[in-house]
Amino acid sequence: MSNLSTYSAYLLSAFLLFRFIRAYLGNRNSPLRKIPTIGYSSPLLSYISAFRFFTHSQRMIHEGYTKYKGHAFKIPMVNGWHVMVSGPKLIEEIKSASDEYMSLRFAADNTLQAYWQLGDYRHEPDFYLINAVRNKVTRDIAPRFEDVQDEIQAAFSDEIHIKGEEWVPVRVNETSIRVISRTSNRLFVGLPLCRDSNYRDLKIEFTVDIMIGSSILQLFPDIMKPLVTMLISKVPRQMRRATRLLRPVIEDRLEKDVEYGKDWPGRPTDLISWLIDATPASKRTVENISLQILIINFGAIHTTSIAFTSAMYCLACHPELHEPLREEIQTVIEKEGWSKSAIDRMHKLDSVLKEASRLGGHTATAMNRLVLKDFTFSDGTTIPAGTFVSAAANATHNDESIYPDAHQYRGFRFADMKSENGGVVGQSMIKTTDKYMLFGHGKHACPGRFFAVNELKTMLAHCLLNYDFKFADGRTEPPPPTWIAMSIIPDQQAEVMFRARRK
Repeated sequence: MSNLSTYSAYLLSAFLLFRFIRAYLGNRNSPLRKIPTIGYSSPLLSYISAFRFFTHSQRMIHEGYTKYKGHAFKIPMVNGWHVMVSGPKLIEEIKSASDEYMSLRFAADNTLQAYWQLGDYRHEPDFYLINAVRNKVTRDIAPRFEDVQDEIQAAFSDEIHIKGEEWVPVRVNETSIRVISRTSNRLFVGLPLCRDSNYRDLKIEFTVDIMIGSSILQLFPDIMKPLVTMLISKVPRQMRRATRLLRPVIEDRLEKDVEYGKDWPGRPTDLISWLIDATPASKRTVENISLQILIINFGAIHTTSIAFTSAMYCLACHPELHEPLREEIQTVIEKEGWSKSAIDRMHKLDSVLKEASRLGGHTATAMNRLVLKDFTFSDGTTIPAGTFVSAAANATHNDESIYPDAHQYRGFRFADMKSENGGVVGQSMIKTTDKYMLFGHGKHACPGRFFAVNELKTMLAHCLLNYDFKFADGRTEPPPPTWIAMSIIPDQQAEVMFRARRK
C-alpha cells in the first residue's frame, strides 16, 4: 500500500471514530432521543438507515407517518437527524414559528447544498429576489398573459410534430421542460433570448445538474464535500456560462438606467428589470443578477415540469375526463376569451392538475426548516438547534382519512369539493392548507405558485383543445415515479401518443 493510501485510510478511520464518539456523547443528552426513530438509532448503525433512505425514502416516511400520525418521528441522515411531523396542530406550529427559531432559507441552502454548489450565493440575502417574484412576476401575469399564451402555442408547435392524423410518440417530461423553459422566460427575459437554444439548454442543464449534485453531496459528510463538489458538480461552470450569455443584455440595461434613469422609453418589463430595481446597489452586478435568474429558473422549471408531466400521465390514463374538460375550457373562452381571469374560472382544469400533484408531487416533505434555536412543540417534543424539521407532505396527501380513495386518481375530486362546499378559492391549486402542501404553507409558501399554476393550466388547456392523447399500451395507471431521498421524479422516458384533435 502506498504512503498516500495508508495516510488516507488513517484519516478516514480517525474521522469515523471522531463522528462515532461525538454522536454517542451527543445522543446521551439530546432531546432527540425521546423522538421515535424509523430505522436504526444507534450512532454507528444509523448510517445504514441514512444510506437506505436514499432509495427507500417512501417506505420509511410512510411507515413513520402511519405509526406516529399527529406526532413527530425522526429519520437518520448522513449529517444528522431529520424530524418529520404530521397533523394540523404541529404543522400549524411550524407555520407560525418565528424565523428566529426555524429558517426556511438555511433549509433551502441545505437542500441545494448551496454552500458547496453556489459558493458566495449563500451569503447573499435573498429578500429582494423573493420580492421580485412576489410583487412583480405575480402582478404581471394578467397584462403579460398574451405573451405567455403565444409562447405556449409556439413552443408546442415546435416540439410536437404532427403528421396528418397519425399518432406521434412524445416524451412528455422532456417536452414539458422545454415548453416551460421557453414560456417562463418569455416573461423573464423576453424575445428573442427566451427562444435561444444555448440559453434554453443552459437553464435546463443547470436545473438537472444542481439536483443531481445536491443528491450526491447529501450522501457525504461535510469534511468530504469540497472534494466531492470539485469532482462531480457542474454548477460552477453553468454559472460562468450564464454570466457570458446574459452579460450583453444586463450591461446594456444597467448602462441605460445610469444614462436615462429607470423610466427610459422602451425599458422592458421583465425579470431583468425587476431584479435590477429590487437589488441593492452593492449587489447590482452582472454575475449576481445572472445567478438570480438561474435560481428563479430552477424553481420555475423543476417543480412546474414535474406537475405538468404528472397531470399528462394521469389524463392519458383517463380519456373520460377529456370532453368535460374541453367543454369547460370552450365555455369559458367563448364568454371571456383567452385571459388570466378566464384561466382562473377553469375549475375542473385546476382540479385535475391539483389531484395529479396530490398523488405525486415533487418532494416527500414540505415546510422544510432548519432549527436555529431549540424549539418545543405544544406536545412537549423538543427539537434542538441544528436539526432539520419538515411536514410529511406526501404521506398527508395520500392519507385515506383526509382524501377518500387516496391512492386513486379522481380528476374532479377538488372540483366536486368546490361544489359541495360552495367555495372556489378554498379548493384551488394555489391555496395552501395543512392538508395540501405542494407549495408549502403559510407566509413562506412558494411566491411563484400563482404564475406556475396559471402557466400549467394554460398549457393543459392548449393540449386538450389541440390534441388527442393517450398511452400506446392503453394503460389505466400512470408509470410509477422514482423516489430519490426526498425527491419524487416522474418517469423520464415514458411516451404519450399525440395526434391532431378530431373535432
